[in-house]
Amino acid sequence: MSSSLGAFISPPAHYNVDDTRPGIVPQLYKNDTLNDCVIAARAHHTVRLDYNTGPTLIPDITPSEVENEYDAEASYPGDGIAVSDSLARWQNPGWFAGGVQRHIDAFSDPLSLNNSGAMAGDATTDLNVTGLQNCIIAHTGVHIELKLPDWITFDDKTSFGPGHDWTDTSQPPESANRHVILLTGYDQTGFIGITWGVQQRMTWAFLTTYCIGVYWVTKDSVA
Repeated sequence: MSSSLGAFISPPAHYNVDDTRPGIVPQLYKNDTLNDCVIAARAHHTVRLDYNTGPTLIPDITPSEVENEYDAEASYPGDGIAVSDSLARWQNPGWFAGGVQRHIDAFSDPLSLNNSGAMAGDATTDLNVTGLQNCIIAHTGVHIELKLPDWITFDDKTSFGPGHDWTDTSQPPESANRHVILLTGYDQTGFIGITWGVQQRMTWAFLTTYCIGVYWVTKDSVA
């Protein structure tokens, strides 16, 4: 897949997909009971991609639709799902969400925030702050995959959500604590995403420490 870093050279100082979409209410999409953060992020994005074409929200994506897609993609119950494999399935055959089969036209290979592309000989896969901001604007949000430190867990409500910004980079990434969320915006203090049904703020330093991949998608022009 080709890279697309957005059409804006100088992005605005702050931006959030949801600022012009007041009807969108963050939901868990069963991320509290299934290891389905990849599908949950897709559900958050599906709502926003569809809403991007007009003022009306798509019908609710139901918990059963999310669970059905997770079951179709996970090798075993409780298993995680590879982001790139899941994005390929979102493109073809698509997924049944809000009562309709929905697709994307394209998606990116993983982009880096820590210069790993340049170190591997391909700097075109690296994003700086401005590049990530442009991606969020151009693609109505982006998916990020993280190896979180072990102090951030769904079971500890003080480790995420409003009032608990992700700023601490003192602990190492944990391979067993992989997580995928949808970034919807940014401001002068950092970036904003949706995870475990709530808005989550994080700094650029946090992202460069724990993010292992950024993925953009483009919505199917028909469905």
